[in-house]
Amino acid sequence: MVYNILFNICALGVGHAARSLPYIKYYLKKGNKIYIYSEKHILNFYKNEFPKDKRVVLIENTKKWPPLERGKSAIGYFCNIVIDGLSMPHIIKYDHKVVENLVKKYNIKFVVSDGNYGGYSFKVPSFLITHQFEFQFEQPYTLFGKFGSMFNVSIFKRFTKILIPDYPRPNCISGNLSHNKRFDNIESEYIGILSQYHKIKIKQDIDYLVIISGFLHEHKKEFYDNLINVLEKRKGKKIFIMGDHLNDYHKKLSGNIDVYSSFKGLNKNELFNRAKVIVSRTGYTTLMDLVELEKDAILIPTLNQSEQEYLAKYHEHKGFFNIIRSQKLINDINLVNNPKNTFKLKNINLPKTNDAVKKMVAIINEYVK
Repeated sequence: MVYNILFNICALGVGHAARSLPYIKYYLKKGNKIYIYSEKHILNFYKNEFPKDKRVVLIENTKKWPPLERGKSAIGYFCNIVIDGLSMPHIIKYDHKVVENLVKKYNIKFVVSDGNYGGYSFKVPSFLITHQFEFQFEQPYTLFGKFGSMFNVSIFKRFTKILIPDYPRPNCISGNLSHNKRFDNIESEYIGILSQYHKIKIKQDIDYLVIISGFLHEHKKEFYDNLINVLEKRKGKKIFIMGDHLNDYHKKLSGNIDVYSSFKGLNKNELFNRAKVIVSRTGYTTLMDLVELEKDAILIPTLNQSEQEYLAKYHEHKGFFNIIRSQKLINDINLVNNPKNTFKLKNINLPKTNDAVKKMVAIINEYVK
């Protein structure tokens, strides 16, 4: 059967948009028409992916989500998280209303929301893809985590089913983020990891592939500057991808460094496969990409972003990746890759993205008649 399918993609960074590509491409190959509802920079990402495909309809969401967990100072962080938290129910309500209108207007068969809590419909089956059930805040912000998790329970019940892009224990890569007994009554299922990349046999001639990603722009300059200062003195080829989908540029710097605004015009799958080492944030989509490609990596969490800071500690403890706890600690001594820290993930032989897409489609087919 050929359907009209609505994808509602979270616009906090491009991770949600990137990991959505495998199943969007699957449904396109089956002849379906795809409607994507998200913010401008995410739509630009998809324009680059599907420049001539008229079956992909892009719909802009002009009511932006706040950049959660922003603020460099403790007071700023606290005030912003309270303000942003209070605004979320209103944004979710707005997104839900838009989604219901789109379902009616375009005769949508089902809705898939990747990380966007307002992407559900009461008229057709709706599926939320998320790994973040339980927020992992540290003192003195643990109360925010408890309220956030209670809020998640109330929202998740509105979806037909929650699809978790992770493995069950003991091989989970999200740790406690996707495991909590309070969610036992929520319709959910682990589907495995989702990545836009796949392994290919190619010469590894990029010594460092650096991904300057994330939606918290206030931390990007320090992250970029610290990495440039270290890597410009090292031998080998280095490529920086700035995650800027609103501009288009390429700069050559000393130290055999190329800086690109985004992957536009580049074969990103080849670039990732050519890299000997990935340097990036501890974003969850990045972790899935690394597991898919079985790549060595040096990972640094975004300052004050609770999820990334938790994932950094979790994977440092598991010994899965090389972790630098703060971008302020990026220096020639700490920016070192130890291949032993990816040995475990390379030898577990876990199912990959193709298996996850098949499982996800099978689950959705149970509800879509």
